[in-house]
Amino acid sequence: MYKYSKFRQICATVAGAFGKTKAARRLNRDKVRYHGLISTVAQTRIPRQKYPVKIPVAFCFDANGCKKAAVTLKSLLTASKDRCDYDVYCIINKDVDKDLQNIIRNIVKGTKSSVHFIYGNNDFDKSNRRGWPVAMWYRLMLPKLLPNVSRIIYADIDMIFFNDLIDVYELDLGKNVIAAVPTRTDKYINSGFLLMDLDKIRKEKFYPKWIKASVENDFKNPDQDVLNTTLVGRIQFLPLRYNFQLSHGSRIFKIYSEAELDDLKHNLVCLHYSDFMKPWMEKSRRPVFSEYWWNVARQTGLFDNE
Repeated sequence: MYKYSKFRQICATVAGAFGKTKAARRLNRDKVRYHGLISTVAQTRIPRQKYPVKIPVAFCFDANGCKKAAVTLKSLLTASKDRCDYDVYCIINKDVDKDLQNIIRNIVKGTKSSVHFIYGNNDFDKSNRRGWPVAMWYRLMLPKLLPNVSRIIYADIDMIFFNDLIDVYELDLGKNVIAAVPTRTDKYINSGFLLMDLDKIRKEKFYPKWIKASVENDFKNPDQDVLNTTLVGRIQFLPLRYNFQLSHGSRIFKIYSEAELDDLKHNLVCLHYSDFMKPWMEKSRRPVFSEYWWNVARQTGLFDNE
C-alpha cells in the first residue's frame, strides 16, 4: 500500500485545502495521510510468560499535566496486563500536591505496579526553555534523581500505549547511551520516548555536559536538541512503532521503509500526539486518532467533556 504514498500525499494535500481553520485542514490531511496505518492495533498479541521483574518507567509533569499523565499511565498498565508490571517514577514540580498525586496512585491501585514521586531538582534552572515548562528538563535529571536505577524508559504524557515495554527494556544498547525513534532525518531523534542507560550516563559524566549545553545554547527543541548534539554516535535507533508521532506529516513516507510502516500497522506500541492539536482539546482542535485517547480517558473518570 505504501508504494502509492505519492498518490496518497496528493490526495492528502487536496483534502487539506478544505477547512475553515488550520486545525480542520490538518485533520483532513491526516485522515487521508494516515489512513490504515494503525488499523490492527486492537488485536491481542500472542500471550507469553509474565515478565519476572518490574520495569522502571518515568513520567515528568507539573500540576497541569497530572491528569494527562494519568491517562498515559492507564493505557500502559492496561496494555501490559498479565504480561508485566512497572516501577513508575513520577518526576514532578512542587505544584503537584497530595491530591494530584493521589490521582496517579488511584491509577496504579489494584495492580502490582508501584509508583514513586520525586521532585525535580534545580540543576537546569538557568537553562533555556523557549517557553516550555521546567518539567521539560526533568527527563535529563533521571541519572541524578534515580542513583539506584540502572536503566529506565521515559515517556511523554501526550502518549497512548497499545503494547507492553518488555522487548524495548531488554534491548542490548551495546556502546550506546540511549535508544529512541529517529524523526526528520535518520540521525535526529525525538525525545518523547527514550530507553536510557543511567549507569552509562553517570559513568561517562554526560549529565554535566547536558547542563552546560542547555545553558549555552538557545535550542529550538531544548531537551531534545541537547540529547542530539551531545550523544552523536551514541544513540541506538528504535523502530517507528515505539513513537509514532502525528507530527511526522509527509516525512513518514520519506524516512521509513514499507517494511517499517507495515511493522507500525501491526505492532504499534506507542502513539504520540506530538502536534499542536491534542485529543483533550475542544472537538474542533482534536487530531486524528483522538478516539484512542478518549477510550482510555473515559476509564479514568478524569475527563468528561468529550
